[in-house]
Amino acid sequence: MTSLLRPLRKLYRSLLDSREELRLHRLSQPTPVLVDREELPLLLNVLNLRGEGVEIGVQRATFSSRLLDGWAGARLHSVDPWRTFDDPAYVDKANAAQEVQDAIYETARQRLARFGERSAIIRATSAEAAPRFADRSLDFVYIDAQHHYEAVCEDIALWHPKLKPGGILAGHDYLDGVVAGDLFGVKRAVDEFAAAAGLPVWVTLEKEYATWICRIP
Repeated sequence: MTSLLRPLRKLYRSLLDSREELRLHRLSQPTPVLVDREELPLLLNVLNLRGEGVEIGVQRATFSSRLLDGWAGARLHSVDPWRTFDDPAYVDKANAAQEVQDAIYETARQRLARFGERSAIIRATSAEAAPRFADRSLDFVYIDAQHHYEAVCEDIALWHPKLKPGGILAGHDYLDGVVAGDLFGVKRAVDEFAAAAGLPVWVTLEKEYATWICRIP
């Protein structure tokens, strides 16, 4: 039995190595191909973007923790107000009652505690947090906050100047319209920004709730 297991283990390791080589090849192309947003940390590593990053819109910090697990960067700033808003344009299940927001914040805090100084939580809105960062100081910004058109335009305008040349501006939910009761205007806002800036938009291969990515020249 042992003699049979050894070659099988070797073959399995070889298959895993080949799979990883193919994935690195996909991400190293001038136009990288990402299967889903779970590959964003690896793309950041491939591009040697390993300094400071920001996620806007954190909720329970599920994606913040995945970024920190896979990304070799120095510090991730997780920005979210964990606050209820009365804005009628903000039609989203995430706009829950304040007691729910406080409970979600506590979940996020506990989830990120294991990362120590690599994780910094900022309980503030995108507009409140942006002035804390110098222009051209960040390696990446990931936007996943309010998804209606005006809010996405504002977030892009706030955070685009904060990125270093070669940095990544990205975000979740590249779609428009009402989906599952939530209002989205992300695609329109991103496409307008990219066209005005002369930037290509890379989109993950997910059929729903894809991630968009732009690299700042």
